[in-house]
Amino acid sequence: MTQTKKRALYTLAIWGFAAGGFAAMFFSGGGPAAFDGDKGRIVSTAILIGFGFLMYFIMLYLTRSRPDVTPLIVDERDESIASRASAITLVVVLAVVYLACIVLWEVYREQGCVPVGWMWFLGYANAMMGFLTHATVTLILDQGMGGHGQS
Repeated sequence: MTQTKKRALYTLAIWGFAAGGFAAMFFSGGGPAAFDGDKGRIVSTAILIGFGFLMYFIMLYLTRSRPDVTPLIVDERDESIASRASAITLVVVLAVVYLACIVLWEVYREQGCVPVGWMWFLGYANAMMGFLTHATVTLILDQGMGGHGQS
């Protein structure tokens, strides 16, 4: 398995766990309307996201290229996949955030303001969605290009 594919799978696991935990914490205990007033939930979600970043950087370190280990298989195909995945991720994240903002505007227009909890949600979800989208697109593109044939 290539470094690109390994990292994408680990990224999905790390950020999938973080996103699931975040959603459970965010939507429990009063949901978005009560999120900004609940310091325990704010700190808990921040710790969870921080843990996600810590695990992600540990994964990057552990999957790095090392001279004493079997050399990594990385070629121009992997670079092409990474480039295309980044471009697709940017478009997906921008479109989802834009649509979420429009939906929130429409839902809360009559009240005149959106609960602050939704801003927390957009901020955290945006970061997690970027990692998850990039990893997913990387795996799809890798599969579509036939893989390296390595196990």
